[in-house]
Amino acid sequence: MMLARALFKCESSGSLLFTPSFKPPVLMQLKIQSFILSLILVAASIAVAADKPLKALLVTGEGYHDYTAQKKIISEGISKRLNVDWTIMHHKKPEQCKADLSKKGWADGYDVVLYNICHAREADTEFIDSVAAVHSAGKPAIALHCTMHSFHWNVKAKNGDQSDKTWVKFLGVRSRNHGPKAPITVKAIKKDHPVLKGIPAEWKTPEGELYNVLEVLPSATALATGDNGKVKTPQVCIWVNKFGKGRVFSTTLGHHNSTMSTKEYLDLLANGVRWVTQKKQ
Repeated sequence: MMLARALFKCESSGSLLFTPSFKPPVLMQLKIQSFILSLILVAASIAVAADKPLKALLVTGEGYHDYTAQKKIISEGISKRLNVDWTIMHHKKPEQCKADLSKKGWADGYDVVLYNICHAREADTEFIDSVAAVHSAGKPAIALHCTMHSFHWNVKAKNGDQSDKTWVKFLGVRSRNHGPKAPITVKAIKKDHPVLKGIPAEWKTPEGELYNVLEVLPSATALATGDNGKVKTPQVCIWVNKFGKGRVFSTTLGHHNSTMSTKEYLDLLANGVRWVTQKKQ
C-alpha cells in the first residue's frame, strides 16, 4: 500500500523520484544503483569506442610516382577527416615490400591496409596469394592508382583467363595500361553510395592519368567513371569490391600529387576508409 501511494504521488507531481515519505527496500535501492551504474558504464564505453582511432597500415613504394610526398598527403589528409593512427611501410625496392609482406602476421593489429604501390613485375604467385589471403579472410583494404597494375602483369593466366588471377579478383577490375596524361572529368554512377557521400556528382582533377579498365568483375560495383577527353568511352575509375570476407575500395585516380591533394580526392579516401571498416565504426 505504501508503494502504491508513493508511486501515485510521483505520477501526480510529474516527478520520477520517490517521495520522501517512501524509501525503497535496501535490495531495491541496490538494484536501482546497479542499473544506473550500468548505464553510466555503457555510455562511457560507447564514448571511448567512438573516440578510439582506427589503426591503418599504408604500404607504398617503388617507382614512377612521388611516393615520398604522397604518403604524407594521404595519411595527413585522411587524418584530418578521421581519427586514424598510421604505420607506413615505404619500400624503395620490390624486394623490400616482398620481405615485409611475407612476414607472419604482418597485417595483424590493423583495421585497414591501404596500398599505393607500383610492383608490376612481381610474379611470385605464392607470395601474391598470401597477401590477398589476408583480405579474403576479412581484412579491409584500399587500393590506389598503380596498385591496379601491380601483382598481376607478369603472372600467367589460368587457362588463358586474365580475370582469374588472384590480385585481379582482389581488386575487382582488370587493367593493363593507361592513356595520355590529361585532367579527368569524374562522373558518379551511384551517387547515393556511402563512398561518394559529399562528393560532387561531377568534378575534374587538375591533372590525371586515366587507366583503361578492361573488365569489371561481378563481385565489384562501379561507382564513377572518368573521361579525359581522349578516350572513346569513359572508364570506370572508382569502385568497391567484395573479396571473400573482406571489403575493398579502389580508385585509379591519383597519379599526380595535385590530384591527391584536392578536397574531393581526400574526402573520397576518407569515405572509402569508413566504408571498408564499417563494422568497426
